[in-house]
Amino acid sequence: EIPKRDWSSDVCSSDLNKDNRKREIFMKIAICDDDRTDILITKKELQNIVPKLCTLPEIYEFSDGSTMTEDILKTGIDVVLLDIDMPDVNGLSVANALMQQSPFLTIIFLTNRAELVFQSLKYRPLRFVRKSHIREELEEAILTAEKKIASEMHVFSFAKNNVACTYPVRQIIYVESKGHYMEIHIGNEIKRERGKMTEYEGKLKDYGFLRIHVGYLVNVRYIAMINSQGVLLDNGEKLPISRQNRETVQKEYIRGLEKFVHGCRI
Repeated sequence: EIPKRDWSSDVCSSDLNKDNRKREIFMKIAICDDDRTDILITKKELQNIVPKLCTLPEIYEFSDGSTMTEDILKTGIDVVLLDIDMPDVNGLSVANALMQQSPFLTIIFLTNRAELVFQSLKYRPLRFVRKSHIREELEEAILTAEKKIASEMHVFSFAKNNVACTYPVRQIIYVESKGHYMEIHIGNEIKRERGKMTEYEGKLKDYGFLRIHVGYLVNVRYIAMINSQGVLLDNGEKLPISRQNRETVQKEYIRGLEKFVHGCRI
């Protein structure tokens, strides 16, 4: 089963202003900007948003991308507010390095340079926040990031040899049906258990998994491209797609990207 976090409890109520102790530290946010003044402005706006969050975040500050890239795994950062236009190592190069080592990192670009937006799309940023409009735009971006991260942390459980195995849904790349068994691809591992694809689809469809074929259920977070030849994953693996359902699959994929990658309509 996949337990859902209760976002409607008093943890999310207006009482948070009165008692921050109710909130566990759940989201770690890094600000990366070469301009110290911009860091302070961003941090101040983040602090103004904190009472509206369901969790109490930790905020880290970095003045250059290289240092942050080295520290990102050690600190377990969830969200990076990244300045695109930095002189030594620009934000796009930093984003590329970050995504190489932490594919599920949520990136929010800070910029006043509209011409760089198109170049940055391949890094799947959650949002673009204009520095000149940070007060108006940052709040929506952070609230959306929190919901996106929460959805990725839902746990999928299955029994193997009478032992319960649990994994966050974002770690599962795809599920493949082979006879009476299901093969669950998690990183470089394959977990095998008896089961039916319809059961897995029912459990996972609300968490960003797409049925692309009678024998395959894929996490949209790992899909690089869908075309007439099939589905290409980020790791280079190719999976088949049902011809009769190709158009439906492509539409569902776009909806999945909007919701589980870009955080729209969560």
